[in-house]
Amino acid sequence: MVVPKDQVQMTKGTPKVYTYIGQSGNPVECYYCPNCTTHAFHHQKVLGDRLTMRPLLWENKMAHDSPVDAEVFAKDRCAFQPVIARSV
Repeated sequence: MVVPKDQVQMTKGTPKVYTYIGQSGNPVECYYCPNCTTHAFHHQKVLGDRLTMRPLLWENKMAHDSPVDAEVFAKDRCAFQPVIARSV
């Protein structure tokens, strides 16, 4: 899910980060748990002040109650999958 940075709060620990160049040619910062290496969120320069997150990591119902605003990598969507939001 793509969410505004100001809506994200880490409740425990400090993530580590590594950076790679994404398909856009811009840097992508990957924040992950230093203990288990689970990726908590990514910051892509092309998304400005928004983060991409895995909703299963959230402690509240935000993932269930938030509308889908955008799809990432929609160009790779399987033919049987419906379009659910605009592609970014």
